[in-house]
Amino acid sequence: MTKLIMIDPTEARRRGVIKGKDIPVNAYRSDPQKEAKKYGSENLVRMYRDMVFIREFESMLDRIKKEGVYEGIEYNHRGPAHLSIGQESAAVGQAYHLTPEDLIFGSHRSHGEILAKSFSAIQKLSDAALLEIMENYMDGAILRVVEKFAPADNVKNLAVYYALYGTLAEIFGREYGFNKGMGGSMHAFFPPFGVMPNNAIVGGSADIATGAA
Repeated sequence: MTKLIMIDPTEARRRGVIKGKDIPVNAYRSDPQKEAKKYGSENLVRMYRDMVFIREFESMLDRIKKEGVYEGIEYNHRGPAHLSIGQESAAVGQAYHLTPEDLIFGSHRSHGEILAKSFSAIQKLSDAALLEIMENYMDGAILRVVEKFAPADNVKNLAVYYALYGTLAEIFGREYGFNKGMGGSMHAFFPPFGVMPNNAIVGGSADIATGAA
């Protein structure tokens, strides 16, 4: 945090004018047929699925924090719950255009960003690459839990469950979280999918991301 800022009143109060170009507001107008042709119906449906997953994930955390129960399962979450409900499309939209190697540095409301980037990477990585990541990360400890309690019919769905479980376990400070519970909600990360540590300080990731770039 800034401790001292020197301000020259003569300069700070000098008369002047700030000029700039006009900034369009609400300029975008959707064209469903054009967008469907551009992205393909399959990709659009998958993006919608990702948004639904993120919304339910955050809604679940909200209910657990407020009511201590979700779908009949009681849990006392003592950690923070900085949610991103309503921001799902922004997270999924940006992640769609990123490669698995691209890195994101999230905000203090980063659960949706973590999941969106993970889902995007999962879709673009081969099954062999996904299995290698899941089997080798933490010696496969997270994968074994997911395989036991959330069996999937294919590798990509398994990886989606893996991302959901690893993120949630981390938020809850559990041993099988992506960072063994040491990162928590504010600092969770998963480098194999391009998810770098987020930041508890509002806007704090901007300079870190710039340095990484």
